[in-house]
Amino acid sequence: MGFMTAVDGSLQDSTNKHPAPPNQRRIAANFVTLAGTSALGLVVTILISIYVRRAIGPVAMGQVSWSLAVIGYLGLIVNPGLTTIGQRHLAGHPSRGNELVSLLLTLQTVLSTVVYILLMGISAFDFPGPAISTLLLIQGLTLFLTSWNTGWVLQAHERMVAPSIAALAINALQLPVLLLFVHSPSDVNLYAFLALPFAFAGVIFNFWYIVHHRAIRLKHLRATFSGAHTLLRESWAVGLAQTAVLIVQNSGIIILGIVRGDDAVGQFATAYRLMMVTTFITASLWSAFFPALSRVAATPEEASQLSRQFLRLLAWIGFPLAALGWACGRHVVELMYGSAFAESGPYFEWLCLVIALSFVNYGLVAILVPLGRSALQFQIMAIAAAVTLALNAVGIPLYGAWGCISALIAGEAVVLGLGLLMRSKQRLLRYPIVPVLAPPLLCSLGVAAVITLLPSSYHRFWWLELTIGGLVLLLCLLGFERGNLQRLVKAVFSR
Repeated sequence: MGFMTAVDGSLQDSTNKHPAPPNQRRIAANFVTLAGTSALGLVVTILISIYVRRAIGPVAMGQVSWSLAVIGYLGLIVNPGLTTIGQRHLAGHPSRGNELVSLLLTLQTVLSTVVYILLMGISAFDFPGPAISTLLLIQGLTLFLTSWNTGWVLQAHERMVAPSIAALAINALQLPVLLLFVHSPSDVNLYAFLALPFAFAGVIFNFWYIVHHRAIRLKHLRATFSGAHTLLRESWAVGLAQTAVLIVQNSGIIILGIVRGDDAVGQFATAYRLMMVTTFITASLWSAFFPALSRVAATPEEASQLSRQFLRLLAWIGFPLAALGWACGRHVVELMYGSAFAESGPYFEWLCLVIALSFVNYGLVAILVPLGRSALQFQIMAIAAAVTLALNAVGIPLYGAWGCISALIAGEAVVLGLGLLMRSKQRLLRYPIVPVLAPPLLCSLGVAAVITLLPSSYHRFWWLELTIGGLVLLLCLLGFERGNLQRLVKAVFSR
């Protein structure tokens, strides 16, 4: 963008030399609202997931998952970090909304068109088979919906309460529609198509909301490529880092589908998607903290304080979830999806280790983006992606889904190790990590150890183990973080 002067988020102008301190009340309110609506949305998503998997079975679900994995890579061409850079700039320069929205909508629409034409060519050759070729064309339409979504504008302006409630309502409407129309594996294409109108409704609401609150003005929007070169130059590191993240997350699904078939993908992807459900928490925290972190990037003391708060929340949420999932995960999977997906249960338990690692990595590595160190984040993720891809290529032909799980855990472990090394060498955010991570880690390990060491005859009461373990961890949270929780509640309800 010609009107932006900084690379890697160091916006140097008179309005941002001395940014206002983080608005703790707004951060807390956004997080609580986003987490609350996301939790309710999670219930809806789980219900949809249970019904759909029971209706269409592991083979059809494997086809859907493989198609989504491919489209995920193509989506990076449409949005190679553009909205992240746009959100970061808009958080520091709210008056630039019209130029930024005009440019991003134009650029991403053109890129979506090009990518969809490429997708039509892939499907025409019928390389992945007729079933997946059709799914690619249907689900590929989401590329346009993603490019038109202005949620990044709402996040930059920290106006996320009403849109999150609207997203919950739109998501809830999917369940009765799917119950009405999707009943067997032959309905897999209809299942993929029915997701499109609801995604489009979300796009329309977000656009109406930013216009209604005058974040942008319709009469000032125009098709433009002015500043595209600068925007693309700034976003390359974010886009490549997102590519690396996607390699870590999805390369195993694609290789598994080629080597072991649709059923293997369906079993693994079921466990993987259930594990990824927890990302609603990281997404809520990310949306709540991103604008404030962007604004304090140039003030190390405030950045350290805010990032420590961010990491503490991630640890107290991620470690307990990982511990309980690792201890009781197979029982949860069998209850939700039935005996047809019994193979997914042990997969899910070990994938819960990824939850613990990824939550910490958000606080150590992903945080580099709003702090203006996108290139450093890319370097870390590129190494992790190379390790994961190599392990997948070797492990999946030999061990199937277990090779994929091992590669995922190793990839996240590499990110963690490099993140810790980066902090030491780069002297970034110099607050002690051990006091932040030790209490939730030790509490979670203790609960997981007690559950797993109980006699096997006790495990038929897994729901009781899960409940008691959750209560113990909640008491630990209240014991160690009482003061911070009181400040959070006070920030939400104070005037």
